[in-house]
Amino acid sequence: MSETDNTRIASLATDEDARNKGVVEALLIAADDPLGASRLSAVLGPQTGAKEIRTYVDDLNDEYAQTGRSFRIVEVAGGFQLAVHGEFAPWIRQLMREKVAPRLSQASLETLAILAFKQPITKAEVEHIRGVSVDGVLRQLMEKGLIRISGRSDAPGRPLLYGTTRDFLKHFGLKTLSDLPKIRELEELLREEEQRVTAGDDSPLAEVLNADGENARENRASEPVSRPRGGGFAQGERAAHPNGQR
Repeated sequence: MSETDNTRIASLATDEDARNKGVVEALLIAADDPLGASRLSAVLGPQTGAKEIRTYVDDLNDEYAQTGRSFRIVEVAGGFQLAVHGEFAPWIRQLMREKVAPRLSQASLETLAILAFKQPITKAEVEHIRGVSVDGVLRQLMEKGLIRISGRSDAPGRPLLYGTTRDFLKHFGLKTLSDLPKIRELEELLREEEQRVTAGDDSPLAEVLNADGENARENRASEPVSRPRGGGFAQGERAAHPNGQR
């Protein structure tokens, strides 16, 4: 950075902390992907550590809240990113209705859930849990950048192991995999789901599982929570042989 550039930046703020907050904000505005504290520190200089970065982020969010701004800095996928506050979603949805984000199918959601909780896991193990072939579903999830090959198993034949990606965290708004709900929490949700379905009420899980965040009523028909009855398979699926053969 040239001396002239440094002079210009210094003139934007009266003290170093205010200037650094401005730099952090500018970097987050310019970045397409979440920026981690270490990356921000590297840009600001060795004198600014991760602790200071988090302080700047907190201060900026306080300023946004006090002035009623429509956005916040959120922590997602191991980094920081500017995001519009959820209360403005209806207006943004109107603006973006011609650019509807592709939804994940029920088969993709089921496979992705197994991968997220059991990773690293082989294709055969996923098929054993789901009871159907997942070749096509895995390929689609890899094309979307939500899963990746994370290594090879020590089992005979050394099959490939699959795991989720950073884009998976971004897609579902998670900081880390530890933010995934615990098995006990899922069991409670499923019990509530069964009770609501029995009573004919709306499902609270439809919105949780919906990939693009639209409300549950809009997606209940296209993204059902339970698997279809009658032994039907999603596109690209077929029954898995009990011995793992096709």
